Amino acid sequence: MIEEPLPGATSGGHAHGLEMWWDPVENDAMFWVAPAGTTATLDVQGGGDAVELQWSTLSAEVPSIRAVVLLDGPGFGDPGEDFIVVHSVAEDTARFITLRSGVRAGAIEVLVFRPDVDHAPWPEPTPTSGGAELQFRHRGGADVHVTLTLPTSTLTTTPGEK
Repeated sequence: MIEEPLPGATSGGHAHGLEMWWDPVENDAMFWVAPAGTTATLDVQGGGDAVELQWSTLSAEVPSIRAVVLLDGPGFGDPGEDFIVVHSVAEDTARFITLRSGVRAGAIEVLVFRPDVDHAPWPEPTPTSGGAELQFRHRGGADVHVTLTLPTSTLTTTPGEK
């Protein structure tokens, strides 16, 4: 039997076509799950050498994005250790999405960031005409803007959604 990924994750509701989850046990993270068929545009201005920014820049080039993970903490300062953590978080999140949705998700479809939550609240998505966006300052000093374009069939707001 395969162990359930992120067993301590709790739902935080829906906003603008995305489903929010908290993962305080495994990764100390918030993640926004997007429906299958979602695409992303990523704009990183300044200070973009952190491992998770490099991972997410490459992942944003993939035709499908399934989640945006926001990790707490400064990272390890060691690129090798940071990569192991980012890849592990992306794999756990992809397995979690696959199990919950029944639609296979891969780690490369998961964007991972460390927002500066010491000086600002956790980033939340705001609506766009085609989906949602997240804008925040990264702990490494970069300004990050992620635009998610959702499949048109998911753009209608359901009851209880922001």
